[in-house]
Amino acid sequence: MKKSNASLYSARLRKSWTREFVSQKVGVSLNTYIRWETGLQTPRTASLQALCEIFAMSPEELGFDENPDARPDGTLEKVGPGHSPLPLPPQPRAEMNRISDTLVSWAESMEVCWKVYMQGGHEEIEKQLPDYFRNLKGPALFPGPSQVRAAHILSEAHQLHALLKLHRADFIAAQTGCAQAIIHSQLANDWNIYIAAQLRMATILNYHKQPTAALNAYQEALRRINGTHQYISPLLHSWTFAGIGLMYAALGGEKDAMQYLQLAMATFPEQPEEDLAYNYTRMDYSQLMLYEGLILLRLGQPQFAWNAFAQIDEFRPAIPRRLRTEVLYQKACTALALGHMVQCCVYLEAAVKAAREIKSIYFLNESFALYEQLLSFWGQESRVRVLAKLFP
Repeated sequence: MKKSNASLYSARLRKSWTREFVSQKVGVSLNTYIRWETGLQTPRTASLQALCEIFAMSPEELGFDENPDARPDGTLEKVGPGHSPLPLPPQPRAEMNRISDTLVSWAESMEVCWKVYMQGGHEEIEKQLPDYFRNLKGPALFPGPSQVRAAHILSEAHQLHALLKLHRADFIAAQTGCAQAIIHSQLANDWNIYIAAQLRMATILNYHKQPTAALNAYQEALRRINGTHQYISPLLHSWTFAGIGLMYAALGGEKDAMQYLQLAMATFPEQPEEDLAYNYTRMDYSQLMLYEGLILLRLGQPQFAWNAFAQIDEFRPAIPRRLRTEVLYQKACTALALGHMVQCCVYLEAAVKAAREIKSIYFLNESFALYEQLLSFWGQESRVRVLAKLFP
């Protein structure tokens, strides 16, 4: 594992500068600078020169070598478990720079894909993902200076692929995609992306109604968090705790569920958009509120769950469409648990409409199952019967 850059971190603290200030002075994103400081990425030549000028220090004093990936004997440090150092094939510097520039473009494009996914653009992403698999498979599998970044991007692509399969209710393909994401996260030599892949595997298992298996996946993520000296994103900490709490709630462990919910609240960063893992988690406070509501609902506390979901409605700007679909569905479930027929009908109708907009077969299936429960309670009510038109 790459170690955090203590030299750069210490130099910044001595100046009493924030990460935001340094990233702006250098002309890079905050996330990019955080990756420099946490040892997950090294700056390109122009950025390194800018850093040296700002701090009035040499690259070595800031914790950077001319070629941080290379050893004196011309080999690379091992990239993942079980990989021995291999000699680098000779490549002209211009070609290496070209590959580096290409990977930067792929990374920026992947960030856009996550935004599109949250807005429900599933078909658009499905058209783009084959390009990632085709172009990044080689660099991700071949030991070399491009492997770490290529494998990281490819792990994100497989996570997106898994989530799209989940929305198509294809749970087997979703789990297969997550397994590929986990493999490539190990090639990326980055426990943050590995933990994110494990958390998405847990999410899929939870949606597939396998709480014990999902709990095991969440606990594997927690073991990795506790077992590494690498910097781990606070967002991933919080997400892990929230997921474990949700699974304990599903299994009837109220005390453990509430304890882990409190840990999730305590570790959630004040500014999640600045977190190292935000680009590929897209987790903000509204999702934390969703977990709180889900835990309370599964613990048989629907009124408290309703209050948690209601907080999400107050967020500005409005939450993304993918998240909105789930919130609407869960509010319909909560209204049913509270015995509020009209509210349940209103939110179920809205949830079905939202699910169709983002083409989520999963939430359409879940909404139909909820409708069947509605019929068992209020099947003679015209307000309930009219909802049959939602499910042709």
